[in-house]
Amino acid sequence: MPGSRQRRSASIAALVLGGALTLGACGADEGQEKDSGSTATAAIVEGHEITVGQAQQSSREVGEVVAAQAESGGQPPQEVGPDQLIGSLIQVPTLIAFGQEHGIDVPSGATIEKQLGEAVHAPSETTVDFFRANAVYSQLDQKQQQEVAQQVRDLDVTISPRYRPDSQSPSWLKPPTTTPEMP
Repeated sequence: MPGSRQRRSASIAALVLGGALTLGACGADEGQEKDSGSTATAAIVEGHEITVGQAQQSSREVGEVVAAQAESGGQPPQEVGPDQLIGSLIQVPTLIAFGQEHGIDVPSGATIEKQLGEAVHAPSETTVDFFRANAVYSQLDQKQQQEVAQQVRDLDVTISPRYRPDSQSPSWLKPPTTTPEMP
């Protein structure tokens, strides 16, 4: 089953990197205990808040899984930070709902927890849902992926200025495009 692990690892990387945003890290320190991260808002999706703490905790847990899979495959692990994960976390509810509405196998949280067992002990709900969405995404054909992408674009999403892609940053955060003239 080594090929299966590599495909799943590639799927995880595709989902993380496919939804990645160029973001700045903020919030809880790496040394803080589980569930004690920042309650600052990283994003709001259709009224559901994703906190900085949730994004940081989930990125650590996803990173542990990616590292374990890379180690078993003899490959170097990929970095998975909250800055890369926010874009994917925004897509999670849409992917799970799409799977349920279209008869695609959406694994239960218990199934995901069992699969993550060795790599992540007692994963957060955010991480479990991330892997449920990843399982749905891995079953989609190109047309379905495009449908999901359109649904995500149509969402009411508010992203903290620290977590917005460069193209959505307020103008006062962008460097000037022209050189100011000296008097």
